[in-house]
Amino acid sequence: ECMEGTRQDILSEILDWTNDITAPNILWLKGYPGVGKSTIATTLVEKLRAIRRLGSGFFFKREMADSTTPRTLWRRTSYDLGRRYLPIRNHLVALLRADEDILDTPNVHNLFRQLIIDPLTKSDDIPFEHLPVVIIDALDECGGLDGQRSDHRRSFMKMLKGWSHLPRGFKLVVTSRGESDIENLFSTTSHHLVEVLAGQTANPNSSKDIMVFLDHQFVEIAGAYKSLPPGWPGPDVVRRLTEIAGGLFIWVDVIIKFIKQGDPQQRLAYILQRNVSGGLEALYSSILKVSFPSPSDEELRSFRAILGAVILLKTPLPISSLLPLLSIQSSTMEYICNQLQSVINCQGILQVHHQSFVDFIMDPTACPAGFWIDREVEHRYLARACLSTMNSGLRFNICGLKSSYIRNSDVQDLSSLVTSHISIHLSYSSHFWASHLAEISFDKVVHGYLWEFMHERFLFWLEALSVMKGVNLASSMIKISVTWLRVR
Repeated sequence: ECMEGTRQDILSEILDWTNDITAPNILWLKGYPGVGKSTIATTLVEKLRAIRRLGSGFFFKREMADSTTPRTLWRRTSYDLGRRYLPIRNHLVALLRADEDILDTPNVHNLFRQLIIDPLTKSDDIPFEHLPVVIIDALDECGGLDGQRSDHRRSFMKMLKGWSHLPRGFKLVVTSRGESDIENLFSTTSHHLVEVLAGQTANPNSSKDIMVFLDHQFVEIAGAYKSLPPGWPGPDVVRRLTEIAGGLFIWVDVIIKFIKQGDPQQRLAYILQRNVSGGLEALYSSILKVSFPSPSDEELRSFRAILGAVILLKTPLPISSLLPLLSIQSSTMEYICNQLQSVINCQGILQVHHQSFVDFIMDPTACPAGFWIDREVEHRYLARACLSTMNSGLRFNICGLKSSYIRNSDVQDLSSLVTSHISIHLSYSSHFWASHLAEISFDKVVHGYLWEFMHERFLFWLEALSVMKGVNLASSMIKISVTWLRVR
């Protein structure tokens, strides 16, 4: 959330808009990467919850593209609205009683109309002071790394336009970068624009908020080091850092994490002496140079394997499962994580702190040589890892069932048996090997793993999918492998 006392101008404008029945019912919070849009969205969720105006809050995550889809969004939103508003709940209950399969419809547009548009349109007895506000954060991350090419994203944009036809009391807040397809959407859709500026056009209030944040953080750092002089590092340094940041909250957040990671005086001096600009590319490049001053080829390979997995995995995995999947030593993982604490979260599941670092590290024109994540190379690495994992881990009757004549639904504690006999990384490999295969050109090593899998592990794979309730996915994965073999 926003630190207490910061972002007051933006939050006040948005909250005033929620109470304006004459204003467009869609608000677009637009801004460059790193200006704090998601933090503002999180704060809004809590403020609206406190005054009983929160309809639902949904946060798209690029690294979780398969689980944060328009279908997931509308199902989650309808559930939240039904849970909080009795008129909407009554409508949804009647709908589901009449057609219990509606939630599984392949037509997401119908889902949006039946779960969102119709219930809201017919709920005209909700008190004005409690009319729902729905928050959708990071629209630009819908569709994952495919971005504007994603069918999910294109479909979702059409549905967003439909919200503007609802009564104006039902408010929707959307946050995103100003990417071209999103700009085109809002150019033809009635909306209220709140733009968070950066650089020379940054709002003076943003600079004040950044100074408040820096003052608070430096007091915290100084409290942990008794040797630091009183008032360290002083108002002049705070002002200089604020000027360099140019309204980018993510810039100051990263440098604070970077300073906390080592000797605070040395690290702050490095930032100031190198005159690291407020641009994120320069900052991220500097962090990599300090964290890995003379990296060996093996260190760089491990770096790319770990970060490539964090970015390209179809669903996040805990560190304990990444290690066997990637065949990486725990000490290597710990070293990479320790060096990158300012940009990645290493608690349980590895996650990048901010999408801007993903953009940087996948851009060969910005990222230093050796650290660049080549999408196809890392998908190839993951395809090999998944196939190798299945070839070594799949076996007949993997869950040790007493009889093959009993239906899965009749097996007692099947879910517990699956958890105890099928590791998380084997489960991931069984579900997503084809997704990585589809992203790469022909590779002899992958072909060898695939041949072994099809000839020796195929039936065991079907059995494993069956007990994991995923056998319906098999046909599409087989088609992908056939296409890969033919085309490649």
